[in-house]
Amino acid sequence: MIVIFAPYSVVCAEEVDWSSIGNPDNAWDGQKPITNKEFEQIMSELEKKNNKKNKKSQKQFKGQEMNKANETELLTNINTAIPLLNLPVSAVIGGTVLIPGHYMVIGEKKNNKIFLKFYQGHYLMAQTEAYETEDDFNSDEIYFLKYNIEPNHKLKIMFGSMEFNAFTFVTYLDN
Repeated sequence: MIVIFAPYSVVCAEEVDWSSIGNPDNAWDGQKPITNKEFEQIMSELEKKNNKKNKKSQKQFKGQEMNKANETELLTNINTAIPLLNLPVSAVIGGTVLIPGHYMVIGEKKNNKIFLKFYQGHYLMAQTEAYETEDDFNSDEIYFLKYNIEPNHKLKIMFGSMEFNAFTFVTYLDN
């Protein structure tokens, strides 16, 4: 028979009052309330910091930029309302072949003509003339962008905004 003797140690700790830990009544103990003036000062500093970040990110654009007179102003004022076109097939738009992907479409009225401009990022990829209409194409939104597949390899692209509704036909290619 083998008997092993091993020393062991006993750790003694102070007695802790566990009833106060995790108690919602004591959750804010030790925190100092702040005044309205301190809160406003912190919020204004955060806003200044965010404005500096926005200015830096705007300066980082390189390459061919959009016409700052119209498109940039439109993007700044209604950037949440500009619709995106998820083009499922390659399409010939204004003599340019656009590959499948997402395109931001901006409608513009110049000299009583309507143009639809297709952007990726801040690059103008293509533009085409469109026909103005009073039809809202059964859309629930004011700003909309839809397409329908038509016969003879045509896509009907329908655009709506506060200023006008328009449509155009473009040729799509088999992939």
